[in-house]
Amino acid sequence: MAMRSRGADQETIPLRTSDAPYPRRATLERPLVTSAIAFPLFVAAVHFIIVQVAASLAYRYGTSTSPSGPQRYVPNQLDGLADLLVGPMRRWDGLWYTMIAEQGYGEWSPKAAFWPLFPWTMRGLSRITGLQPEVAGYIIANVCFVLALMFLYRLVALDFDERIARRTLWAIALFPTSLFFSAVYTEAPFLMLSVGALLAARLRYWWIAGILGALAALTRSYGVFLGLPFAVLFLQQHGFYLRHLVPRGLAVAMPALGPALFSLHLDRIWGNPWLWRDVQEQWNRHSAKPWETLRWAFSNSPQAEAIGVPAGADWSWLEQLVRNPSWSLLTDTTWRRGIADSDTLELVCTLLFLGLAVVGLKALPLYQSAWLIPGLLIPLFQPSSVHILMSMPRFGLTLFPLFVVIAWLLRARVIAVPAALVSTALLILLTIQFANWYWVS
Repeated sequence: MAMRSRGADQETIPLRTSDAPYPRRATLERPLVTSAIAFPLFVAAVHFIIVQVAASLAYRYGTSTSPSGPQRYVPNQLDGLADLLVGPMRRWDGLWYTMIAEQGYGEWSPKAAFWPLFPWTMRGLSRITGLQPEVAGYIIANVCFVLALMFLYRLVALDFDERIARRTLWAIALFPTSLFFSAVYTEAPFLMLSVGALLAARLRYWWIAGILGALAALTRSYGVFLGLPFAVLFLQQHGFYLRHLVPRGLAVAMPALGPALFSLHLDRIWGNPWLWRDVQEQWNRHSAKPWETLRWAFSNSPQAEAIGVPAGADWSWLEQLVRNPSWSLLTDTTWRRGIADSDTLELVCTLLFLGLAVVGLKALPLYQSAWLIPGLLIPLFQPSSVHILMSMPRFGLTLFPLFVVIAWLLRARVIAVPAALVSTALLILLTIQFANWYWVS
């Protein structure tokens, strides 16, 4: 097990990367302003251009399928540049967050499945600036993604080196489902808060880590599990000495404040502090063992059969493409809908993520595996009867250690460049699908 000392004022922190191919340094090679600010800004700009151009062109000139926004809600009318930029990026959950920002959590219980910090900040920025809530959410998401990349660069450079940090940023920014970082979704805010919290803990700023962890857990339910990597880092830094637990050790448990605050809010409105948990049945989620979930991802599930929904990965769209690789097929709405509903993206991403997590047991620091593995296993306990592995390609985006492992594996340029090109092409195609109201994740 490799050890590294961060100077006389820092305690030794064990890492899980003793056989990493690059030397791990505690300081950055170039000035911080160049490496940890300028490079993430560049990567974020490339990501934004790719996603926004694809989304806006598809929105303006593409053929959309039927919208699938929340019932009882009529979206705001956007005009001009706001419509061209934000219109294609507020699909699906984006409309739910907009509705909550406008109406709060009353009147309709399914809203409780969406955690509150993002719509609350949308409402706040909207009231301050006069912008429509979805425009505010769009700005918040894109700014948060820039900050998330800056935090991520600094964190990965601490545990590995700058070359791995740069490749990690490219891996996450060009991943096929990274379009959600620019959408009116919680992916970018949650990534920023969770990475920021772990960076603060890694640098021993425990109160900052605790506050960011609580905010992350108020953004998405999984944020409460930041307590696991917090505990690993705290023990590595301070050992099992009880005198260190008070007061700094209290920050380890601060992510629990997120669900506590949301529960109090729901109890005040609905009289049910556990509504965020109970409402999952209305979103077609049910309990299952992880191996059952994975088995059903290849074949039909009893729950899907009960409601008459085909389940399991369907590769017939690929067979059609092989037989008839034509522009007419690529633009055919039935074929595009077949891809969207095939569950193949969910299956491929889930298997990829699980494989990367196994490699991560060797390649990653322990605290990163402690953050990653529960994030992959917990959704397998609650599959959906509509899409067995629903949202897994999106959930994995915020589990940044996956992309550290990708960067660690794709060290050779001869492999990394083709992989980046293929991933970018898929990113463009999925962005077009999303902008035209086809299910992506």
